[in-house]
Amino acid sequence: MTTRKFSKSSFLLITCWLVYSMSYLGKVNFSASKLPLMEHFGVLEDQVGMVGTFFFFAYGIGMVLNGIFCKKYNIKWTIFLSLMLSSIVNALIPLVPVSAFFVIKYLWLVNGFTLSLLWPCLIRLISETLPREKMPSASKVMGTTVATGTLIIYGLCAIFTELKVFSLSFFVPAIINPIVAIFWLCSFNKFTAKEIIEEIPIESEYKKQEQIKKGKASTQIMLIICCLAIFAVVTNLVKDGLIGWVPKILKDSFALPDSVSILLTVLLPTMGLIASFLTVWLSNKIKSVILIECLFFILASLFVFAITLLLSKDSVVITFILLILTALIASSSNNIITSIFPLYMKGKVNSGLLAGVLNGFCYLGSTISDYGLGAIKVATNSWTSVFYVLLFSCLLVVVISLIYFIASKIKKKN
Repeated sequence: MTTRKFSKSSFLLITCWLVYSMSYLGKVNFSASKLPLMEHFGVLEDQVGMVGTFFFFAYGIGMVLNGIFCKKYNIKWTIFLSLMLSSIVNALIPLVPVSAFFVIKYLWLVNGFTLSLLWPCLIRLISETLPREKMPSASKVMGTTVATGTLIIYGLCAIFTELKVFSLSFFVPAIINPIVAIFWLCSFNKFTAKEIIEEIPIESEYKKQEQIKKGKASTQIMLIICCLAIFAVVTNLVKDGLIGWVPKILKDSFALPDSVSILLTVLLPTMGLIASFLTVWLSNKIKSVILIECLFFILASLFVFAITLLLSKDSVVITFILLILTALIASSSNNIITSIFPLYMKGKVNSGLLAGVLNGFCYLGSTISDYGLGAIKVATNSWTSVFYVLLFSCLLVVVISLIYFIASKIKKKN
């Protein structure tokens, strides 16, 4: 009985990991292909950044809405349809005529809302199906999805850029994701079969938790959620700002070839793999998520400030190491906010709702990062000014964290 239970739990996590990892092939491929796209369509940073802004806007809003309503969704078919529709959109991108670049932002808008269905539904399924003792394992597994998918597609895009066939960056996920969608459809009943429901009763346990925990969350939890929502904006402003623009930054600042710039950028999302294990370990050592975030962004502020000093000094190796370390911090923060915290709140709040809302705020930061940072670069003709914006944002997290600790101490005294 225990072996079968473990096997089904593992199969559930592996399948959820596969779905979300592969969804990233058709999600960040546009960012990975910015350089060849700009050359092919003859557009500037602000124009190509607007496509990402449309995507992240739809994705962020979708995350919040789907987080609220995901409890009512049929997860089996929702995940399947999400992957299939995303595949169709990806297949259409390379077919857009050069003179109709503006159409891409609307296609990517649809892609953003479509993919926003995945995370709240997957977190809801994991939270409702697995027992609390498996939440750390679930956090580790799901924490590696973003890095895995991003690593694969950035590596492929570097190859496709070198071969002058950027269209494959979109056709590959258009082929792979339907296969994953069909696998999901065929596998779903295996890890939600009657036996596992009897061992870990999904619906009855969930309703029981709602009855016991019904009512408003404590003031402290709500305050933490509000702080994390603000931190989420900064986290993805930094994380997606770096992943999306580092190829162009390296090309402009150090005159590196397009394919080399993209290939080096592959190292940034690999930090997410380290971050998934680092954050689970750290969350077991430090119980305050606000303190963890504060420590993260003190380090991030130091790294970003150093980058602003080195960009004009032709220090490509040191600069790139600092970019990698900053990406590690941002990925770790993202994992705490969107995965570890919602799963650890199981029984206190709706994990799917919390994951969706916090991820929505994350992608508000992503929305700003793509067009906003691109527009700043065009307006100032300097990437240094972009890093000063990132520095200010990191320091804002530190200040809010300190205010939270001061307010908490005053409340305890009273």
